[in-house]
Amino acid sequence: MDVPPFPDDAPTVPIARVSYAALRAGDTVESQKVLTACTTDGFFYLDLTNDASGQELLEEAGQLHGLSKELFDAPVDEKMRYLNDRGKSLFGYKPTGAVKSTDQASTRDTTEFFNASKDHLHNITPSRTYPPGITTSQSLCQSFTQNAHVCAQVIMRTLARQLHLTDENAFARRAEFNAPSGDHLRLTKKSPSPGDSDGQTIGLASHTDFGLVTVLFNWLGGLQIQSLQPENAGQWCFVKPLAGHAIINLGDAMVKFTNGTLKSAKHRVVPAPGLQAAVDRYSVVYFSRPADEAIMEVLPPFLGDETVQIGGKLGEEGERYTTAEWMVRRLVQMGH
Repeated sequence: MDVPPFPDDAPTVPIARVSYAALRAGDTVESQKVLTACTTDGFFYLDLTNDASGQELLEEAGQLHGLSKELFDAPVDEKMRYLNDRGKSLFGYKPTGAVKSTDQASTRDTTEFFNASKDHLHNITPSRTYPPGITTSQSLCQSFTQNAHVCAQVIMRTLARQLHLTDENAFARRAEFNAPSGDHLRLTKKSPSPGDSDGQTIGLASHTDFGLVTVLFNWLGGLQIQSLQPENAGQWCFVKPLAGHAIINLGDAMVKFTNGTLKSAKHRVVPAPGLQAAVDRYSVVYFSRPADEAIMEVLPPFLGDETVQIGGKLGEEGERYTTAEWMVRRLVQMGH
């Protein structure tokens, strides 16, 4: 894709690179890299170029990048016809200007989304209305979400094996494809903010993801995580996009299931560095989440004297609640 180069002098985080083909083959070295990444930085690159289904994912992400331009170039009035029910549902259109309820600075974001439910795309649950661009590209959206879901499950099974769980599907079976859930495809656009790469113009405020595994495709810089490197520990640094790679991170559900053994790292989106700041920034994302009826609880191998708390905690300590109940609380936190 023809974009300005990522500048050599921008501070970056040297996250691990992992081969998707090797993971699918059960390679122990690559699998260990995934566990290390998910207990430290919380992010890693996934090389999709040497696997047929990975190459298909790359091609589909590129096509969805093109679809994004068509969707976001529509007049504002047209996009607002598909507005999501803020605080109650993710699905549909989210304009710029949202403020997270947990953001004390009340910073308005500069990123717009179209979120399309996996359940709606695959007729698992009744659908809301979506723009014609999404409905006429339903087969593309269906294939991408299927392939991305498989990718997420490969990562979940890899982590289960690396954590020496007796059931390698301990995570994956809580996220079966045909089970109603919050899984979704997200198409995003952040308009240019030339000359501002210090975080003053926030694309998306600092946050952790809600679910299990996030599969991200982007072509410009802007994503930042806090570095763990001794020389710049705690500093916000860029995750440089790499051609042929997805960027993978975990969400809070994995933290809950493993009682904090696995990490959902804080991240944010700011203007891209260098010449990239003058270009529209698009991304294509798949969010894998537990099934609505899955119980948000620590799995037995991770039980201990204390239980880690995650965002959107419900009720009293020890109370059982479903993913759907937890998501209601998290949606309220997303702000207005």
